[in-house]
Amino acid sequence: MTSPWPKLPTTVRAAGGPIRVRLIKVVKQDEGLLCWGTWEASTRMIRLERAAPPEHRWRVLYHEWAHAVLDDSGITNLLTPDAVEMLCDAFATARMQELRGVLGMAN
Repeated sequence: MTSPWPKLPTTVRAAGGPIRVRLIKVVKQDEGLLCWGTWEASTRMIRLERAAPPEHRWRVLYHEWAHAVLDDSGITNLLTPDAVEMLCDAFATARMQELRGVLGMAN
């Protein structure tokens, strides 16, 4: 059975330019903690956990992409880390609903 979720893009865009998207086996934060995805501003790359289910990979992509958008715009300079995470989660939730609508999925 094929997945209703489209293949992830290999590149997305933000104000600072293109961002590479890579699926990798193990994703770790700077502190060495395992996670589902990361945004690295210095290389303009989003890394996502390859083993995650397709729907979750899309949600994490949107979350990490939001980090890029906020960083490129300078908004992260004004916010606490918790506020940044909240905004990234809100962005990801909205984009997931948009994608479900495009795919003709129920909530």
